[in-house]
Amino acid sequence: MYSLVNAPTVGFDLARLPTGAAVATVLLEALAAQTENGQPARDLAAFDAAFAADPRRASAWLEVSALTPPPQLDTALSDLRRVVDEATSGVEAGTRNGPLDLGMVMTGLSTASFGKLEDLVRLVRLDILDDTPAHVVALASDAVAAAYGGRRLADDVRSLLGAPWIAAARSLPAIPADLGPFSAELRTILDRIAVLTPDEAEVLIAAGRHVESDWSRRMHAAAWAGYLSGRLRPAASAQFQAVRALRACGFDAQLTARGVWNAISGCLQAVALHDLLDEVTYGVLVAPWETAVGILG
Repeated sequence: MYSLVNAPTVGFDLARLPTGAAVATVLLEALAAQTENGQPARDLAAFDAAFAADPRRASAWLEVSALTPPPQLDTALSDLRRVVDEATSGVEAGTRNGPLDLGMVMTGLSTASFGKLEDLVRLVRLDILDDTPAHVVALASDAVAAAYGGRRLADDVRSLLGAPWIAAARSLPAIPADLGPFSAELRTILDRIAVLTPDEAEVLIAAGRHVESDWSRRMHAAAWAGYLSGRLRPAASAQFQAVRALRACGFDAQLTARGVWNAISGCLQAVALHDLLDEVTYGVLVAPWETAVGILG
């Protein structure tokens, strides 16, 4: 479900999750712990010192597993189909009066998630830190769980799982991490995301509708350009930093889901890989941003 190839999908879920920015921070730190060629980005001695076999971890993970997961997208879509089918049947039978109320269903769709916590942990273990020592992977997995659970977890549980990683991660390169050959352009966009206004968000949404029929195909092409060029990690870093930048705006899940994330994510992906994309693909992905914010330099 989650991988560095589809980091924009991970970002979409995190951008609408109350604790998503905290999770994105751990993912960015994990990216900094291992380079593209599988070598440690920096001496990981701090992680050796932070790791300790603690028997309390098992009970802490039991508390994590008891958390209620966010609604899943397939479930939300099934609910939508059911409501529409019931309304259609009512109209055909002449038993339905008045407009169809989709408010609750649409709210569910705006907060529904493609993945779950276990998908995030799998992303860390098998994709981001696939060639990193097992104890570093264990610390990162604990930290993802602590960030994901947030205040839903007891303070002692959150500290037990998250504090060792936080202490060790201070030895890693500071965020913002390397964003690849177009770091300067991407950082300019990320800084601008943090101060987007609600009016600009509505323009992003409206402009996104004009390209949505072609957006998925162009985004898919850009994702694979990152994979084939070996630049998945810088491109993913831009996506995860966008989650943090969006949190500064205070946009709610509904606004983000309506098209804000797609517009931002597509723009970042296009700029990160623009030397590998054809002009049409680049144009489709940056068009909403340029309409709302201005022409990119």
